[in-house]
Amino acid sequence: MNKKLYGEELVKGKPFYPLAAFRNKLFLYIITAFIGISTGIFGLAGFIIFVSSFDSDPADSQFGQWLAASSPGLVLFYLLFWLGLIPILAVLVDYYVRKMEFAILDNEVIVKKGIINRTIKHIPFRTITNVSSRYGVYDRLLGIGTVQIETAGKSGQQTGPEAKIEGINNFTQVRDLILEALRQFRGQYATATELEPRLILPTTDQGFHKDMVAELREIKEILSK
Repeated sequence: MNKKLYGEELVKGKPFYPLAAFRNKLFLYIITAFIGISTGIFGLAGFIIFVSSFDSDPADSQFGQWLAASSPGLVLFYLLFWLGLIPILAVLVDYYVRKMEFAILDNEVIVKKGIINRTIKHIPFRTITNVSSRYGVYDRLLGIGTVQIETAGKSGQQTGPEAKIEGINNFTQVRDLILEALRQFRGQYATATELEPRLILPTTDQGFHKDMVAELREIKEILSK
């Protein structure tokens, strides 16, 4: 796993990668899903058995009785299923994280992701409307964060950010580097807040301001007569 960003200065044009902590974050997601699904299944099964124990009609309580009698075998099957699934998911997650790559160039941001279907996104600076950073509970626990990039026209039916730079510990530095590159690319740029987007101010030339001032003076002279 790439750990090159710890204590290393980020350089524009040089590829960088998610840290091992991002892989651990995805593992935590898998464990959380296992706990949530297990709680729901066992809770529902326990409720059915509890309700069926008060049913006076044997025909109506057959399913509850069968569930109670078969519960040891069903629990064993369920646990074996997850014991086989979790290692497969762990290998896929590790490979997925290893294949991620990011780069900030002079005129665009590149995000590479994917296992089977490899995607390489080129996000030109001219299309970027907002750059923000995000870090949830697991991110704060593991010391990493995400930089979200939004564009004027998202591809297809996509919702949310156009691209995410995930699993890095210097996410604020990456965000600031993108904003600095945007300023150099398009001139004056109103930076986004940490979590809330702001309006990007367009660049205006000096001649436009002079014309506006002249017109305002003419209007003032007309009104003063």
